[in-house]
Amino acid sequence: MNIKQLLALCLSATVMLSSCKDSPDDVPSEVIDTSGNLYSLWVTSATGSYLLTTNDLMKDTLLSPNNNKGIDITSHLPAAFYGVYAYNHNGKFYLSNDGKLFSQHEITSDSKLRETNNYVFPGNFFMGKVLDNISTKDELVLTKTAGTTNKEKKLLEQPIYFMNTNNLTINKTLNVEIPMINYVPKQTNGADDDPYIVPTSMTVRGDKLFVGHKYRSNVTRMDIIDTAYIYVCDYPSLANGKIIKDPRGGFTAGHWEINKPTFLDDNNDLYILTRRVGTSSYGLLRIKAGETAIDADYFFDLKDFNIFKNSSSMIQKLGSGKAYISPYVVDPANKKIVADLRILAGGAEPKTTMNFMENGKLYDVFKTDDAKWFVYEYDPGTNTIKRGAQIDPGITWVYHVNKIK
Repeated sequence: MNIKQLLALCLSATVMLSSCKDSPDDVPSEVIDTSGNLYSLWVTSATGSYLLTTNDLMKDTLLSPNNNKGIDITSHLPAAFYGVYAYNHNGKFYLSNDGKLFSQHEITSDSKLRETNNYVFPGNFFMGKVLDNISTKDELVLTKTAGTTNKEKKLLEQPIYFMNTNNLTINKTLNVEIPMINYVPKQTNGADDDPYIVPTSMTVRGDKLFVGHKYRSNVTRMDIIDTAYIYVCDYPSLANGKIIKDPRGGFTAGHWEINKPTFLDDNNDLYILTRRVGTSSYGLLRIKAGETAIDADYFFDLKDFNIFKNSSSMIQKLGSGKAYISPYVVDPANKKIVADLRILAGGAEPKTTMNFMENGKLYDVFKTDDAKWFVYEYDPGTNTIKRGAQIDPGITWVYHVNKIK
């Protein structure tokens, strides 16, 4: 399908924009009742970082850090972009904002961010991947952004931590050992390169663990491999490990973010989003349910679609065979683009790092052509979109959309 066909398809879709009337600039800010359901938007501006809270993401209101309507979290972050080292799990925020202290926070009834507990990891720690499909209410399963290269064994030792969220202690730690590539890449000047491994995704499916990873140069700090590499082993024993690879892909898109570039569909097939190094060429690889080899008959080529041009949002499974790879809704099994949410949103661009699903509907934040920010609700069952709360136009980014009560 070319882009003209896609435009025609999306423009002919039934679009429900009755709630998308122009909002006046003087929309009143919302008075938050923190006793009921509560949602938060983690935003940044030129002056700091804030949590904006609301009882209804779809309410016609203005969410703003001004006039004490936002929770100032600037002091918790060395830099605004450290929102990528944070995660919301069952209503509490987990931060790893200085590489040393891993802390748990909650929003109080008087609209403050309060630390409830913390844990000091041995050595440098920044939050990496979250294995949300095996995490539970009382246990958060996560990694750090960088493992330890064991040069003697020629492998990366990557820990997976099982964190007790009630007292912030470690229930157990698994240490995945990913072998290094068996040849030495060359630098452009012909000298030997010095590669190291960066895990870019982690997925547990039944009794197998799949770790997407890429190789970077210790010399240039650039990616050096144009092949999709995935380490597969038994879970939870971590035995019988092997590396599978595919030259049609690149590394699984993602690095130090907590975003998910992989997803399991309703049939338990595993899809991996990959990117060719140095290009904007993306595609989906597949490992069928019950198998540990990349499907040689499947590749969903997305090179003609500008995936992640303005967004680094995590992939969301939507159900009914669909997934959201910002800004597109895709049917991966049939290699189809179902919708371009930019078109359904009247030209607005998705701009979040972490979107949100509730009751089968997707909530994401878009920026319009006239530089206004709005929450949008997408219903994959009807392929329709609605516009909700407006966000202060002075913000520069939205990192998280979360439900916290």
